[in-house]
Amino acid sequence: MKPADKEEILKVYDENHNFIKMEKRSVVHDLELWHNEIALWIIDPTNNKVLMQKRSKYKKINPNIWAIVAGHVVGEDSILDTLYKECSEEIGVDLNEYEPQFLTEIKVVEPKNHNFASYFYVFAKIPLEKIKIQKEELSEVKYLDYEYVKQLAQKSDKSIGIIWDKNYQKIFKALDKVIYKERK
Repeated sequence: MKPADKEEILKVYDENHNFIKMEKRSVVHDLELWHNEIALWIIDPTNNKVLMQKRSKYKKINPNIWAIVAGHVVGEDSILDTLYKECSEEIGVDLNEYEPQFLTEIKVVEPKNHNFASYFYVFAKIPLEKIKIQKEELSEVKYLDYEYVKQLAQKSDKSIGIIWDKNYQKIFKALDKVIYKERK
């Protein structure tokens, strides 16, 4: 866990993804500065279920919401460094045992959050009993059917951290391709 008195420093970019400077996370969000984030879909290849994690009720943003592994790219870390680190920190899974693949990048424009989000996926059957959740971040994990998650997204169901917009339509189109077409 990060020390409470030490705020994360993020790289700040312009809207074309050109590096500008380093800045504190709170400033980046308050001023809606562009920064990098990552997200990872873990897909069980035997049944097309995706690993979802429930955010802690104590989280400031999206408490008690089902989401996927995600996080900010901090300091000089690379996008891949962050992917491996977040997976290890949030659910105790070492991605070195798997082969995560790049899925797509989206440009997110939300109040207090302008970011370039790099999405990855990995086909992995990780038993729930082997997952060690970070209690400060999460309250539980479970596998949900991919099509069910997509339906919740299409309905903009408030129980998941997915809004059915052009970005998530792009993500699900890319996921459909890797789940249904590449594995035939």
